[in-house]
Amino acid sequence: MADLTGVEQETQRHLTHVARGGAVGLVGAGVSAVATFGLALVVTNRFSAETAGLFFASTSVFLLLSAVATLGTDTGLSRFLLRFEAQGRPGDIPAIVRTAVVPPVVLSVVLAVATLLVAEPLAAVIGLDGPGGADVLRVLAVLFPFATVGTVALAGTRAFGRMRTTVMVDKIARPVAQPLLVLLLSLGGSGVLLLTWAWSIPYAVAGVVSALLFHRFVRRRGSLVGAAPTRSRREVRREFWGFTWPRAVSRISQVAIQRLDIILIAVLRSPTEAAVYTAATRFVVLGQFGTLAIQQVLQPKFTALIARNENESLREVYRISAAWSMALVWPIYAIVGCAPLAYLGMFGDGYAGSDAVLVVWLMCVAMLFGVATGPADTLLMMSGRSRISLVNSLLALTLDVVLCLVLIPRMGISGAAVAWAVAVITRLTLAVWQNRGTLGGVGFGAAAGVVLAANVVCLIVPLLVIGLIVELDLPVLMLALLVCLPAYAGALFLARRILMLSVLRGLFGRRGENASPGGDPAAF
Repeated sequence: MADLTGVEQETQRHLTHVARGGAVGLVGAGVSAVATFGLALVVTNRFSAETAGLFFASTSVFLLLSAVATLGTDTGLSRFLLRFEAQGRPGDIPAIVRTAVVPPVVLSVVLAVATLLVAEPLAAVIGLDGPGGADVLRVLAVLFPFATVGTVALAGTRAFGRMRTTVMVDKIARPVAQPLLVLLLSLGGSGVLLLTWAWSIPYAVAGVVSALLFHRFVRRRGSLVGAAPTRSRREVRREFWGFTWPRAVSRISQVAIQRLDIILIAVLRSPTEAAVYTAATRFVVLGQFGTLAIQQVLQPKFTALIARNENESLREVYRISAAWSMALVWPIYAIVGCAPLAYLGMFGDGYAGSDAVLVVWLMCVAMLFGVATGPADTLLMMSGRSRISLVNSLLALTLDVVLCLVLIPRMGISGAAVAWAVAVITRLTLAVWQNRGTLGGVGFGAAAGVVLAANVVCLIVPLLVIGLIVELDLPVLMLALLVCLPAYAGALFLARRILMLSVLRGLFGRRGENASPGGDPAAF
């Protein structure tokens, strides 16, 4: 019994640190989610559907190429920085930082130059062959190096357990500035080039600020001062890229799954349908920000638990953190799925067709399942099995591309949603099965069951019943949520022991994030 109590105490301690770092991230995630959703609302309501579709397609190309340029080094830094400190290897950290920063910067510059050179034919391929289409790609090309440096720099600060920099720069300042600037510039003109400039300027500023903050943070890191390297630079580079290169391909695959469907719809159907599809799927991003905030804290936490062979605590942290993610984001998917017309109506006329409703339902089912699986892919990568994650991602991408090419010409945006749902469910199912087989089981527990029941009883059933009685438009939905959401919160409170919500008292600890030498869990 003493051993069990010890495991429970360790689990609560680790979850407290996850809650501390996660709370900081959730603040930024909430702001970023609202701002990103607001950007879609501004674009669809202030610009034509064709212009909106061209904008969404071009920025999807940018995000895909940005994932290529980053080379997965954000995850590599999360795995190695605190790991080296815990292993008594702080002297190897500067070599890791150089290894992670230089290749992405060089590649981003190469991609930028290449895009500038082939802007005209590339614009024609992705449907941007109208006036100013090539100029849009040129603007985005110049942005590549800024975005890449910003991504790597912020990943470096997170890897040391410091979430505040990411929250302030990447979750609050940039996402809030983008819709505000788009709205401001839309008052004086229109067009996809104007949209692109408004979206790009905050990105460039955020990249410069992130690089400066990371440089200052590394210089001030006491454990790096005067520490002697334990390995040669070649050995450190081999160790880093041996883990990271599969993650680079995996990350590209995952971003492609998220963005390639928008590009293919614009090419195979029309920019207008791409705009409708983007609007119909924007709620997915609202939930992803919440789960990402928790998973960014879990990456170094999983690494530390695995390095110390604390398998019991690892399994419990996984189960409870999965339940926390469900508690945070399932309500979004449940509400949107029960009231798709109220949701789609926010984007303006022409966005609430039957095909868009079907897209919403398919996405809801896929995301409810995806969140319930927990941070399975994160656990795969942090346990050193990035190659398995790579295989899963490539399989999912193959399914997505093949199904998109077959279904989009026949079914339109509904076909893209089917392809996306099949790809996502396949990848996450494989990750869950692989974790169960190699770590002795990380299956779903009572906490996840409680969250499922609370969503069904307090949200899904009441909203469906109301929809049978009256039209569930936006005003009616808002009134219903005034009752349903407090009931949902009350249900979670009643189950606070199962959900281990008592550890949230750790949010008020004196130090919620700053990492300490030796891998002190207070870092998380």
